[in-house]
Amino acid sequence: MRIRPTVAAVDLDALRHNLGVARGLVGPDCAVLAAVKGDAYGHGAVRCALALSSAPEPQERVDWFGVALVEEGAQLRAAGISTPILCLGGVGRFGADEVVHLRLVPVLYDEGDAERLDAAARAAGVRQRVHLKVDTGMGRLGVPLPHWGRFLDRLARFGNLDVEGFMTHFATADAPVDSADGHFVLEQARRYAEALKTLRARGYAPRLRHTCNSGGLVQYPTFHMDMVRPGLLLYGVAPSPETPRLRPVLSVSTQVLVVRDLPARASVSYNRSFVTHRASRIATLPVGYADGYPRVLGGRAQVLIAGRRCPVVGVVCMDLCMVDVTDVPDWVEAGDEAMLLGAQGDARIGVEELAAWAETIPYEILCGFSERVPRV
Repeated sequence: MRIRPTVAAVDLDALRHNLGVARGLVGPDCAVLAAVKGDAYGHGAVRCALALSSAPEPQERVDWFGVALVEEGAQLRAAGISTPILCLGGVGRFGADEVVHLRLVPVLYDEGDAERLDAAARAAGVRQRVHLKVDTGMGRLGVPLPHWGRFLDRLARFGNLDVEGFMTHFATADAPVDSADGHFVLEQARRYAEALKTLRARGYAPRLRHTCNSGGLVQYPTFHMDMVRPGLLLYGVAPSPETPRLRPVLSVSTQVLVVRDLPARASVSYNRSFVTHRASRIATLPVGYADGYPRVLGGRAQVLIAGRRCPVVGVVCMDLCMVDVTDVPDWVEAGDEAMLLGAQGDARIGVEELAAWAETIPYEILCGFSERVPRV
């Protein structure tokens, strides 16, 4: 049941188009893993994964999906998705049996995880595929490079693990190539090559080597290797100016709830942070920070109504926000569409712009829209 008009529209054709852009950048011999963690960056993991795995032509489908959690992988399997799934966050203390049962492939960087996975695989009578991860400078997950050789020596005692892949994660791949952060990508790649040499010296031959997220995919073609891991690129956000044209996937709209005619010197919302300086028409919209529209956007953001940019005024409330529609030439009334993110006529508010108003990054905006905003 949907009564409130606030809704997030997900353009699955745009999602497929962006996958085509990624395919065009890496060529036919490089696999593509679509990152659908975080509910596909707020777009709806199951629907997006189904769209990316069910295209009629093989080149229009992804080769892998990437999730952060075992639970996210289980959700895709429950929806009937049989595409290989990489659990980027590993298995943790309690996920080994579920990983083996659901045929998920975990990223491995911890000896305790290796022991639990090996035991679960041995009990099930299978060999468990894993992708090893080395930390080359992200400082987050992965085996620290100084401990890499010792980790591999201890890994050798787990006979039910099949080292299928080897990965790292670039910390600064979105930075310009000729910047200091761009040079750090090259340093990370050098460290990865060093770790790969050590891995092969221990007798391992990983079939899938991968390092590139969206930024790396676009800016560092030398490091595409066997697989790339686009995330934000698939959802229409370009990691660099060199990115071929992408199509935004998510738009968020609502309808005007009520319009108030206020005199000059009337206050709007909490703390009287906005006071009209003239007779004004103020539209109230049924969307607020409980929906993922950040509170900080009051006095900063704009909303599209009748194809015109209208400023958000006063503090954004939990369920409501107010917009000044005084300068809209067409008479605004209850029921009119208000576009918070996306296009209306020739005007557009992009996620990069919305993120800049909120002083954050597009990732956080897209992931922030809550479950009470239905995806259609």
